[in-house]
Amino acid sequence: MEMPRAFYKSQSFKYYLPLTQRKVKRLRDITQGRILLVLSFTAMILYFWALFLAPQTIVFLDRTIRDWALLIPVMIIVYLFLVVVAWIGWAMATTPPSIPSLKKNPEEKKKEKN
Repeated sequence: MEMPRAFYKSQSFKYYLPLTQRKVKRLRDITQGRILLVLSFTAMILYFWALFLAPQTIVFLDRTIRDWALLIPVMIIVYLFLVVVAWIGWAMATTPPSIPSLKKNPEEKKKEKN
């Protein structure tokens, strides 16, 4: 059975996709990568502006933009750390204890013989 021309002849599953689907996926990946690149540089510029160039006269909830630029990332980092600690605690609390092995270790056998 011969594969159509639009397919690659390979053992790997990803190569059995039609060429048009792979091109669309590649273009989608490139577009998403460009969007992420632009958004990250924009966020860096805005963060620099908020820390160093923002006017001190703008106040929101009794804090300046510079204060919020420091408080929000610190709060996010602390919360992420606490979520990881909570996840570890939940995993420890819900994991059943291991069943002890009935086989004796070689060291225990030597102690019984002596």
